[in-house]
Amino acid sequence: MENKPIENAKIMVIDDDISMMDMLSIILSKYHHTVVPFTEPVSAIEALKSGSFDILIVNYLMSPVNGDRVVELVREFDKEIYIIMMSVNKDLAPSIDAMTNLDIQSYFEKSSRFDQLILTIQSGIKYTNQLRNIKNMNIQLEKYVVDFAEVLLKTVDAKDNYTAAHSKRVCEYALRFADVLNLDAKEKETLKLAGLFHDIGKIGIPDNILTKHATLTDDEYETIKYHPTIGANILAVADIFKEVNEIVNCHHERIDGKGYPNGISGEKIPYLSKILSICDSFDAITTKRSYKEVYTIQYALNEFNKVKGTQLDKELTEKFINMVKENINTFVIATI
Repeated sequence: MENKPIENAKIMVIDDDISMMDMLSIILSKYHHTVVPFTEPVSAIEALKSGSFDILIVNYLMSPVNGDRVVELVREFDKEIYIIMMSVNKDLAPSIDAMTNLDIQSYFEKSSRFDQLILTIQSGIKYTNQLRNIKNMNIQLEKYVVDFAEVLLKTVDAKDNYTAAHSKRVCEYALRFADVLNLDAKEKETLKLAGLFHDIGKIGIPDNILTKHATLTDDEYETIKYHPTIGANILAVADIFKEVNEIVNCHHERIDGKGYPNGISGEKIPYLSKILSICDSFDAITTKRSYKEVYTIQYALNEFNKVKGTQLDKELTEKFINMVKENINTFVIATI
């Protein structure tokens, strides 16, 4: 979702001095800022977790929790909010080192004049808007990168019309399996991208090998083995694929170390690669290719029981088998 620029800030103020808070609320409301005051830090922190604020103003010396500790707790879950620390005078202010370590952007000394605070808040609004502009640019750039990767995938599909449909099915299986495994949102997004683009490296495989209707020769099979590394190298150029490229590179590795391209085994294989490998194998077995007939879902599950612990991770494979059995009617044999 795009982050829109702000003109009037939503400001949280944490201070155990009620008269000061009242004064701040009156002054800042004249500048059309929304002020949400808190005298109790714990409630304030919970509100920050559940709400959306642009600026946090926090008093340094409070009872029972000082402002630096409040900021320390806030920075555990919010690295971006603009923070202004205030105190009665500079002698009672936190040190420069403390403010730097806690990423406190500004300091305000309490007084009856609030012009400096207004200027500081305006600086905070500019900072927040610049940060949002950068994030929006990154979002657009990431979209372009994903779009370009999809163009490459369609280019592969033009050579071999199985690849794109296969990748989408693998992605769907992977996301269903991710729910069973209770993966978090970040892991799901990484797995989704890996599923979509795990075969993108086939763009570098010669057409006569990629589309061959007969069994590959040993030399041709050795060439096919390069596609995970080619794909990983393509994806490595963009930060959005930073964690995806390793998963793609390892999706044909085996638990017993007899896979490719690097022959790694067991725990050296990334967890998400093990998941992707299962979903990839399931779709490969249950779809028709020019060189093989389509096999039933039950046949695929029987094959999985044979290779769990050698080709595929045993525990994950058993969970996948159970997922398919419990939802057998929702798995459809693909014709392409």
